[in-house]
Amino acid sequence: MKTIGKYQIIDLLGKGAMGVVYKALDPDIDRQVAIKTIRFDLISEESEKNDLMLRFVREARAAGKLVHPNIITIYDVGKEADLTYIVMQYIEGKSLQNLIVSGRKFSNRDIVHLMTQLCDALEYAHQHGIVHRDIKPANILLDKTGKPYVVDFGVARVEMSTITQTGATIGTPSYMSPEQVMGKKIDKRSDIFSLGAILYELITGRRPFEGESITTVIYKIINEEVPSSSKARKGFSEEFEAIIDKALAKDADQRYQSCEDLACDLKKIVLKPDETLTISGQKDLYPGKETESAEKKRILLPLFIAGAVIVIGASGFLLYQKFWSKSAPVAADQGIQLKTALPPPRAMLSVLETFETEMDRLKRSYERGDYSVVVSRAQVLLKKEESNQAVRELLTQAREKLKANSAAQYLTSGKQNYENGRYGPCLKDMEKVLGIDKDNEEAQRYHTLADKALSKIQIRQVVERQRLAEEQKDLLAFLSDIAPEALKAEKKNDATFLFNNFDEIKSHISNLSIEFGDSDHADVGFSRMLVAVDKRTKKKRVLFEGKKTLKMLRQKKTWKIMGYD
Repeated sequence: MKTIGKYQIIDLLGKGAMGVVYKALDPDIDRQVAIKTIRFDLISEESEKNDLMLRFVREARAAGKLVHPNIITIYDVGKEADLTYIVMQYIEGKSLQNLIVSGRKFSNRDIVHLMTQLCDALEYAHQHGIVHRDIKPANILLDKTGKPYVVDFGVARVEMSTITQTGATIGTPSYMSPEQVMGKKIDKRSDIFSLGAILYELITGRRPFEGESITTVIYKIINEEVPSSSKARKGFSEEFEAIIDKALAKDADQRYQSCEDLACDLKKIVLKPDETLTISGQKDLYPGKETESAEKKRILLPLFIAGAVIVIGASGFLLYQKFWSKSAPVAADQGIQLKTALPPPRAMLSVLETFETEMDRLKRSYERGDYSVVVSRAQVLLKKEESNQAVRELLTQAREKLKANSAAQYLTSGKQNYENGRYGPCLKDMEKVLGIDKDNEEAQRYHTLADKALSKIQIRQVVERQRLAEEQKDLLAFLSDIAPEALKAEKKNDATFLFNNFDEIKSHISNLSIEFGDSDHADVGFSRMLVAVDKRTKKKRVLFEGKKTLKMLRQKKTWKIMGYD
């Protein structure tokens, strides 16, 4: 191809399952662009093709409204014959995937600098109602200065839907959340899981969930915890471990609830006491060129140091007055208190940073209702100071709030499932509520209602299987729903006689009613007419007409016939 629309093709950048990415030139403004094509002609159903094309254009246009320094800018969306394409900002550089494959090693500071920019980009998108759905190293480009850009906003969901419909291979789901690989509804927390997977890979050099097949990978994502990252490489802060574990939580409610919270925890790793304090700002990697950010550093650093000295001095005086002045000896000739063992200034600053600033942050997070953030930060603090009772109490309160919120969410979901006739999911939701609050009366009521509704469906299925087994002369199916061996032997003789002596058997059932003695016992009544053709006389006969009652018992979630009346 030489052109796509008005754009002049310069080079081929890559190929995917559903299209090609080109480097091109916009002749109107002499600007280089990247063009990604999506092939909808592979879809056979015309209605499905049109729906996906409309969704593609709608989501690409929505993504085009995102204006962020770490998100690729979308310029245009177009269609030419069977080719639909999206025109975007061209970045000269490499993908994060290429850097990882090349064996590039990332330091603590490199990782935090990269990941916080990605968090900022996704937080911005999430606030504008857009979830990426396919965050992975291949969808993160880095320019020559190392600045990251997230690509394929607004394209991921449509492209995956198209791939699925055409039967093409999606590729490894190593960065997908459990809810995504299970086909459940996803939200911004799925992107956060993907960020956690990338963070793990940057530290360890391998993906968190690996396997020889997609099936194995999916199983691990759903069922297995990620291997420890702190033991993978020396020199990495152990605080990464807690952050990764929270970002990769199987339950979305236990993950970070926003990318902003994830970035906040990452930034704290950079500002550890044993590392150099820096003023935030991106460093230009070209030698001999001082950026605006560097100029600010040069001007503000002396002011920052002066302020720090004042804070340290004031903090030292306050701690001196509180902890040492009362017990210090007094000189006989002067009314001056002498402190014999003042701690070094660094130790005093550390105490203030840990127990005043962090405590304030915890309280603010708690007041905002960010209870999962409180739990994560409090756990990190308690590793440093186990005896801090204030932090421990706030941790307990936050956990109780999370439980209450989870119970409320499961209760709402369960009630909706019941109203929509999804009794199995309703039971599971109510069991989760009762696991948190065993005395929740509303959950108990809906659990009973859903259990009875589901039992009625299962019992009706048993009666219907019995009816069909008689008509089809299926002895094994007829006996499979009967539990007692003695009753099974008796009914086997009756059924054998019926099947050997009659043809064209018709079993009619009506007016079925179910009465429960308790949750595991039921009496099932119905009217029955059994009609068949006698093999000897070739005449149709009514073999039974009247009412029947089945005594039924639930055994291991399966209803069985225990007796006939």
